[in-house]
Amino acid sequence: MTQMHDNKPPDMATSTWRYLMSAWRACDRERLEFLDSFRIAAQVAFRASEHDPVSLQTLYLLMQHNASLVSRAALANQEQLSRYLLDEGQQALSAYLNTLLGNKGESFQEYAKRQADIMEAVANFNEQIEKVKDDFGFQFRTADYRRIAETDSFILYQVLPLKEGVKVRDHLKPVLLVPPYMLGEHILAFLPYENKSYAHAFANAGIPTYVRVVKDIWETEAVQTMTTDDDCTQTHALCANLREKHGQKVTLNGTCQGGYVSLMNILSGSLTDVVDALISNVTPVDGTPSHAISSMPRLGYDFIESRLPNGNFVANGYLLSLGMRLVAIDQETPLIQLIKEARVYESSHLHPPKTVAALYRWLRRDRVHLPVAIAAMSSTTFQQPISKDGILPVKLFGKPLNIGDLKLLKVRWYQDYAVKDDLVTPPCALAGNRFVEESGLLESVPFPGGHVGILTSPYRKAAPVDGRFVGVDGKEHRGPVMFQVAISGENAPAS
Repeated sequence: MTQMHDNKPPDMATSTWRYLMSAWRACDRERLEFLDSFRIAAQVAFRASEHDPVSLQTLYLLMQHNASLVSRAALANQEQLSRYLLDEGQQALSAYLNTLLGNKGESFQEYAKRQADIMEAVANFNEQIEKVKDDFGFQFRTADYRRIAETDSFILYQVLPLKEGVKVRDHLKPVLLVPPYMLGEHILAFLPYENKSYAHAFANAGIPTYVRVVKDIWETEAVQTMTTDDDCTQTHALCANLREKHGQKVTLNGTCQGGYVSLMNILSGSLTDVVDALISNVTPVDGTPSHAISSMPRLGYDFIESRLPNGNFVANGYLLSLGMRLVAIDQETPLIQLIKEARVYESSHLHPPKTVAALYRWLRRDRVHLPVAIAAMSSTTFQQPISKDGILPVKLFGKPLNIGDLKLLKVRWYQDYAVKDDLVTPPCALAGNRFVEESGLLESVPFPGGHVGILTSPYRKAAPVDGRFVGVDGKEHRGPVMFQVAISGENAPAS
């Protein structure tokens, strides 16, 4: 038998089949992951329609909206795939010419093998997502956190410094982090051991840093039935604990929906004895300018509710997560996700940073159900604007909430927003400024990037949370950590 010394044809065939099989696996994974939310949404919607059928007008608007989404998704797929094939085609042609002409550089065989390796890595991306679980988010079972107190619905943890040599300066003003209900608390501690954690940016400056964590909604009936009034009452209890411990009033630091809840609680006047400052991150003070959300067809709350085994209803987290993905459908289709992952692996030479896996883990694994009253409040803020007098479209304890009352309450407000945020657009975040900007209590700061940029990259050189920087408006600003230290009477964070 003649031995084949030139093994290039078999290698090319092997690489081609490896690429095709891996692409098939990866496409199936992305498609099934995306469609799973659709199936859950359809199940919940059909159940709700049995006792709360939609009108013909609403059904028409819903079908029209769905057609628009399909059109946007198809156009985005075509655009992204064309770009990807053009880029890869240029590389393939270059590799082919190198092989044909004997030039230096990547051969066509090497190119094919590299592409097969990349697609295999994409097909196995879930393994990277699973590996990052011990590094991602708050690890409350470790010695880096202390359980301080609890209420019926919340657990209060202290976030301890991870930076070597830094100790908690208990004489400083404490800060209480309020995560968004829907996005969960772990995005605030994205990759703490990689120095990519918003929460630890405060803790590593020696600031007494705490986070309010919602108890498991599956196991805690008080969370299932919680109202905005309950949120305010229990937040007061946690802040009273911190004021007694540190001898100073607390700064509430809310992110996205958590910032809106914090603003509501302060405006109610119920926290005047325990809170005197607010930090809001990418908070939709008025959600109506966010066309992506406010333009969605309005359905009854029954259409987002799921019944738990004990009979209580909650807002379905899978359905809400799907809604957020549909808002950005031109970036969230299975094909586009596959192309994104392939580009990441290619640009990193098959060694992507943990940031990528951690971001996907947060987006796909941190889905939680919400109390119906909280979901209804959030929905209202995106459907009804602030009044001309500064009154919010929601109430607490049956009383109206006026943003202008921050002047009467003398509450300092540090407000940051993301200039490239497609979800909470700058007009959403800045909508309430006109009612307080002449008071001297407001500090509004633009941060580069998108909705979670300040959380996933808190120390970026362009806008560090613990330093000073020049914003896109051409003005010098300080990060929220510097703000917190300054209002505590200190000049600079601990080094």
